[in-house]
Amino acid sequence: MSTKKIALPVPPHIVAKVISLAANPDCSVPEISKILRADPVLTAQILKAVNSPFYGLRQKISAVDRAVAFMGIRAVRNLVLCLGVQGLAPPKSPYPLELFWEFSLRRAGAAKCLSKRLGLPEPDEMFTLGLCQDLGLLALIGENSEAAQKLASFARLPAPERLAAEREMSLGHDVLSTQMFEEWSFPEGIVEPVRFHHDPEAAPEPYQARARICAAAEAIADMLEVDDKRLTLDVANAKLEELGLNVQDMGTILDDVSEIVTQAAEMLQVKVGRQPSYQEIAEAASQGLLALNLSYQSLTEELQKSLGEQQKLAQRLEQLNKDLERRAMTDELTGLPNRRAFDEAVRRELERAKRIEKPLCLLMLDLDKFKIVNDTHGHQAGDAVLVEVAAVLRDTCRACDFAARLGGEEFVVILPHTPKDGAVVAAERIRQRVEEVQIRYDKKILRITVSIGVAEVKDPGRPRAEVAAMRSADDALYEAKEKGRNCIVAAD
Repeated sequence: MSTKKIALPVPPHIVAKVISLAANPDCSVPEISKILRADPVLTAQILKAVNSPFYGLRQKISAVDRAVAFMGIRAVRNLVLCLGVQGLAPPKSPYPLELFWEFSLRRAGAAKCLSKRLGLPEPDEMFTLGLCQDLGLLALIGENSEAAQKLASFARLPAPERLAAEREMSLGHDVLSTQMFEEWSFPEGIVEPVRFHHDPEAAPEPYQARARICAAAEAIADMLEVDDKRLTLDVANAKLEELGLNVQDMGTILDDVSEIVTQAAEMLQVKVGRQPSYQEIAEAASQGLLALNLSYQSLTEELQKSLGEQQKLAQRLEQLNKDLERRAMTDELTGLPNRRAFDEAVRRELERAKRIEKPLCLLMLDLDKFKIVNDTHGHQAGDAVLVEVAAVLRDTCRACDFAARLGGEEFVVILPHTPKDGAVVAAERIRQRVEEVQIRYDKKILRITVSIGVAEVKDPGRPRAEVAAMRSADDALYEAKEKGRNCIVAAD
């Protein structure tokens, strides 16, 4: 890595003055307004921004004093920063600056959307954080034409690969962004999340939540831009789970991000293209899985031929194996573990139950009259029902429980450390939740019920105990169906 010093961009004089003044807790609206009025271009941009759809005002504001009073000093500081940093890029560069700003807007929109969903204060400041967390890249782009050309060659790689390539050339954008913001006397609430947005766990505790949101926003922006949708979708889903958000909400999150990006682009006069939908990304990810299987075979052959590349290919092959194994254990529609994963889990739990001498129960679930849903409303409606039932199981089961989809409309739940009476209580909780669910599909409300068979494993150490337990639970489920469905039967 090069150790030479990079020349850091300097913000325009009036931008630096607004940022410095706004950092003073005694700063007033008239003081900020006076500075802004001295720059007609910035004044016009502030008025255009406050009257844009981004703020959704019914009546237009025509005076900068009123704009500052309405937005608040911190929001004005953020907006001035957003407008000012656009002038930091070199006027001509081999690097695709339109891509840089669109990527920054997507990241900013995602940061704002995620902070609102998490109920954090000041989502507009998170918008600014997302917009500016990669500003150090402008310093690298401005270093020389050759550096800008190299950076352009991996502009569409996933974030960790971009950062690694930057560090091989010079300092990473995270370090340079932090240095810029420290020189510009930014508050810690902006500096520290930017410093640690690639390693949120290392951030000081007061700023970890912001750093995690920055990391998740970058993953969502990657998902919208990077070619490998399979990889980026998995990473973005993992980042949502780390924030405590439901991956099933990714579609609505992307809708919100797209709306924010469109409005913010108009406000900041940045040209952006059409934002891809979640369905397009998911379809591309599925195609990527097919390519993954094909590349598995190709890499195996290449490994045998190219001894010089053996170690590198072996590492890639190992990663492909892990990806294939994980997908082989997951039901693609619901995201729950599949039958293969269940077979392994039940043997593991039986062994544990035998060792610690604790009870173990199984629940067999079957959706009632599911065929009617498919026949009446179509298989896509049936898929929507299965996804909702899977969500109920995730929400209702304990952390130690194991819920899986066996196939079709059948699900199973393993309940460790649970006697039969406790399992019946758990089953009833699931039954009630499923019965209460309203599934919205094609402007219709669909409802479903579930029948459940309960079986307690009396002797987990006996040979093929899992087969006997499954049979008992299945028999109890059949009896529940015979009794009229939407009920629970516990095996003797």
